[in-house]
Amino acid sequence: MAFVGFREEHLAWFGEPKTWRSAGGLSRSFCDHCGSQIGYRDERLPGEVYLAIGFMDAPEDFPPKLHAFEKRRLPFLHIADDLPRYEGQSVERR
Repeated sequence: MAFVGFREEHLAWFGEPKTWRSAGGLSRSFCDHCGSQIGYRDERLPGEVYLAIGFMDAPEDFPPKLHAFEKRRLPFLHIADDLPRYEGQSVERR
């Protein structure tokens, strides 16, 4: 799944999404009307919010810059580009 990271202060919400705490200090948000995933916050990345690219009105405005969790990539999925690849997380957690 593709996510776009933002600083909290650069976002404006039109209502507050529903959230639930998942494992590892993550808070995941979703639409309370349809259940679609909106994004997540990681307590180890204070002030940052990651939104699902599928949640965007214009996802083409956010081209990928890297690939994370390459080690978990499905064997039939091949993305032919020269972007940096990380076996696990691409952003160091505190």
